[in-house]
This record gives sequence, C-alpha cells and structure tokens, in this order.
Amino acid sequence: MNQEAIERFKSIKGFVFDMDGTLILGDKKNNNMKVLPGAPDFINLLIENDIPYVVMTNGTARSPSAYVGVLSEAGIPMSEHTMMTPSSVAATYLRDNGYKRIMVLGCSGVYEPLQDLGLEVVLSNEENPGVVDAVYIGWYREFGFKDIENAWLACRDGAELFTASDVPFFASANGPAIGTSCALAAALKPLTGKDAVVLGKPSANAIEGAARHLGLAVNEIAVVGDDADLEVPMAKDNGAMAIYVHTGTGGPNAFEERPETTWPHISVANVGELINLWNA
Repeated sequence: MNQEAIERFKSIKGFVFDMDGTLILGDKKNNNMKVLPGAPDFINLLIENDIPYVVMTNGTARSPSAYVGVLSEAGIPMSEHTMMTPSSVAATYLRDNGYKRIMVLGCSGVYEPLQDLGLEVVLSNEENPGVVDAVYIGWYREFGFKDIENAWLACRDGAELFTASDVPFFASANGPAIGTSCALAAALKPLTGKDAVVLGKPSANAIEGAARHLGLAVNEIAVVGDDADLEVPMAKDNGAMAIYVHTGTGGPNAFEERPETTWPHISVANVGELINLWNA
C-alpha cells in the first residue's frame, strides 16, 4: 500500500459501505446478521469526525428502514439517513425519467421505496396487471410462472426492463447465496430479447445516487466492499476511491491474477483495519 493511497484515504469526505460481507454476515435468507470485525468501531470514528457515510446494499429483501433496524440490532451505528438499497436508486431514476406505472417482481422491500416516491406499483403475480411503463426485478424467492409470463407480456407490449442487481451471488455465513434478481433477469432475457438495465451496484446510477445522498462529488467518496467484481470496479470506473475487504465473497487473493489496473486503492483484512490507516 503506497503513501499516496493512504493520504487520499485520510482526505476522503464520505464513505459508502457495502453490507453483506463487509459490515455483517447473515444466512442465505438474509437473516441472523452478525457484525464483522471492527465495523462498528470505524463507523463510530467517522461519526466522531463528522464524516458522512451510507450503507448501500445490493439486497432488496427489506426496505431501507427495515435494514436500518437489522443493522442497528447487529451493532452497526445507523439512522434513517444512512441506508440505501437498489430500490432507493430505482425509485428516483424511474420517477425522474418519466416512468409512472411499474410492474415489480419482488417483495415489499423491493417496491416500498417506489411507492414512497409516488410511483404506481403493479405486482407481477396479478391476474390482469394491465399496461405498465417498466418492469423492475428485485429480491423474490417466491416467484412462479405467472410472474415470468406477466413480465414477458409487459416487455412485449413496450415496457422497459430494469433489475436491482445482475450479480449472481452475495456473501453469507454459509458461503455464496444466489441473487434472485440476477436469476430472474437471466430467465427473462431469451423471452424478451432485453438485457435488464442495472440500477444497483456496480452501475454508475448507484454510485452517483450514493454521492448525491451524501451531498458530495463521486471523486470525494470512498467505496468499501468485499466484491472484486462489484464495489471495486464501480468505484474505480467512476473516480471514487476503492477499498477492498477480505471478509466476504473474494478473500485476500481475489486480485492475484488480475491486471494491476483493476486493483483496489486499498486492500485490508476487514473494516476495523481502516482505523490503523486513519491514525497512521
């Protein structure tokens, strides 16, 4: 780790944290969350120094407010302003781009942020959903054939296709767990001929939304995550600082055979080690 990276780290004005594998680990159903080493301590350090932060998960199993409760219970300092999901980004994106009636393949955690911004939500398992402007996919382990069929019909009739995530797996205490939004988007591609537009990580929409949430420019923030194919490229491709932790999907050797241009600016065993860099 070079001195230039340490100096940049110490000048960062805001932080975006991944959740699963970075701050906490849960089971494959996104329950039973356990805090990871040093995560609360580093966030408390940010609070003491008036540095804003937000936790941005790619999960949509819960609404942002519900995740605040889960993280708080696990021991992570949280407030109503420190949590974002792909649906937080999707709600703003869809509203600002003129989409009004949205078919959702997902649970309440997927669609509540859309409703909160005044979008009309139609569930994909309804008998006669009618015409919609867009189809949006999130966490939905209970899906059935009717959901796939209605989404296909909606896209056939002109609806655009969006997804919370196209990441196949997320970190859990039991190893990799399948991301349902990725699986559903893959199922719909041959039927619709559409690649679902990703509104969560690692899209530019996600990191720009997080920066706006913090009131900062993208190049003023650092993204802390455990996925070599997700948070790290999202940060580097958009001018943010990329900090990689070894507590989730990739481990310490994830970049060994990758080009140096893809490497994170900082690589540490866990979030707690960032305290030592802060004090260096």
